[in-house]
Formats: sequence, structure tokens, C-alpha cells
Amino acid sequence: MKNTLVAGAIALGIPAAALVGTFIYISSPNWAEADYDNLVTYEEYPPGTTNPEQLNVVSYNIGYLSGLTNQQAVERDQALFDANQAAAIAALEALEPDILALQEIDFDAYRSFDRNQQYAVSAALEMAFGAIAVNWDKRYVPFPYWPPAVHYRQVISGQAVLSRYPIRRNERLVLEKVPTNPFYYNALYLDRVAQVTEIDVSGQPLIVINVHLEAFDAPTRIRQTQVARDLAEGYAEDYPVLLLGDFNSSLNRDEGDDPRSIGILLDSPVLASALPTAPSSFTFPSDQPQYTLDYIFYTPATLEVVAAEIVAEAAQASDHLPVQAQVRLR
Repeated sequence: MKNTLVAGAIALGIPAAALVGTFIYISSPNWAEADYDNLVTYEEYPPGTTNPEQLNVVSYNIGYLSGLTNQQAVERDQALFDANQAAAIAALEALEPDILALQEIDFDAYRSFDRNQQYAVSAALEMAFGAIAVNWDKRYVPFPYWPPAVHYRQVISGQAVLSRYPIRRNERLVLEKVPTNPFYYNALYLDRVAQVTEIDVSGQPLIVINVHLEAFDAPTRIRQTQVARDLAEGYAEDYPVLLLGDFNSSLNRDEGDDPRSIGILLDSPVLASALPTAPSSFTFPSDQPQYTLDYIFYTPATLEVVAAEIVAEAAQASDHLPVQAQVRLR
């Protein structure tokens, strides 16, 4: 009897220990957390024009340059990423951005063939200053759900702000995760991050807040959106502010029983959208845009929008289209 119990305990214990060990391994980070909000400077690239008349600002969820295959269970080859990177860079080069906010950008990931996409874009556009905000650092990625064999690889990904003007400060604020998710799900889920950068435009500080908000749980997205609004309005008391990124909400998109979270920002007395909420502003999906998920909000008291547009020339390098605004400091 005793031998049977011991054998049973071993039979149950070994798989349980293996499961726990696997979970610890795949959820453990590759980078030190202190490097999640690094600043980078490329001294070989020229700085921006002194006292510019206006700034060209772009926000772009590049979907790690997987194009329309993002979140699809398909095999991808390097040629796809090479083509999408070339298309994205060509579109951005034509825009000549002074400030570029990126979401879903890979810093070191098997899925994008271990290319540092932030560096590739910085080098191609000759943008001297950069700031990163890592929101995914695991040895496992759960999306897409199939095939499981591709899940167990390193992915370090997140957001970035690139600039022709010095970035004096970069802060990574981790937003609330979905509280109804089990702990193991949240442990293997990306952080939703508000990246706060302070850019020195010829002595004038400008706050740029780059976000990528919750995609799947509307109540959590509503709370994250309120945090983003409060953050931007707080900075607006002392600085001109740009709040931009992928807000994962559109006025014409069903979000269940909850109010559309983007309305929280559209109702702000301090912030305004650079583009109207109209079909001409749809950004997703990039092949047949139906929703506006990507926005540039600004503070009209301290910034003036000269022009703004959706950049259709980026085509399907990502499943999102970039948003561009030309702004003038008041």
C-alpha cells in the first residue's frame, strides 16, 4: 500500500513539477527591467531644425511588420518582413516625421527574425533620438493560438518614440491588467503601457504620451482610457501635450454593453483630436479601413494643428494605417 502511494505521488508530482518549471521559464524575462525604458542616441544623425515653424508628428502601430497576417495562424518567412519594412519606411520617409510614435514594435523577437525594428526605422529615417517602452518580454507568446510549436520562443516587444529633437525623459507607466483574467493568463499577457516622453524642441518642452490600450476587455479599456486622459490633462497644466497611439476603440465599433471608451477622450475639455471622427479617418484594417483605432490628441491651448491625414501610402505593411499631424507650438 505504501509503495502504491509513493508511486502515485511520484506519478503526479513529476508532471506537476514539470508544469510549474515550464511556467516559470516561459514567463521569466530576458532583459533587466531597468532596460525597459531606455533612451538611445545616434550621434551620426543630424538634430532637427532649430526653432521649427511646425512639427510633423506621426503615430503608427506597425504590428511588428507582419502586415495583414498579424494575429493569424500562418507561417511567415523573412521576405514578408523585409517587404513590409521597406514599404513602411518608404511611407515614413516621404512624411519626414520630426516625432514618430510606434506601437507593436519588436526589439528582439524570433517572430520578426530577431531584427531590432526600432533601430531599423531610426537608421532609415536618420532620427537621432529614441526612447523605448517594453511591454512584452517573455519566452512565450500565446497569439495566434495555433500552432503551439511557435509559442515557445523569445519575444521582446513594445512601443517607441523617435525624435529629431532630444528626449530628456522617458517614463514607462504600466496600466491595469484585466482583473477577471486568471493569474496565469495575465502572467503571459502583455503589459498595456503609457509611455511618457519629454522632448526638448529648441528649449521648449513638449510632452508626448504614447499608448497602446487594452484590445479585448471593454471595462478595462475604459479605465485605462480615463487614466490616459487624466495623465494628459495633468501635464497640460504646464506643458503642450500630444497623446497618441492605438486606443483600440472606435465610435462605430461594437464594444458590448459598455460605452465606447474613446468617447472619454473626445469629451475632454483640454484635448482635441487632430482628425475628425469620420470615415476619412478610419485606420483599421489597413486593406479596407472600417474603424478609427489610432488617434493623435493635442492641447489646443498650446498647440495648433496645421494639417492632418491618414497615410494610405503605408498600404499593408501593418494591419493599421499611420496617422499624421503637422502641429505648431503656440
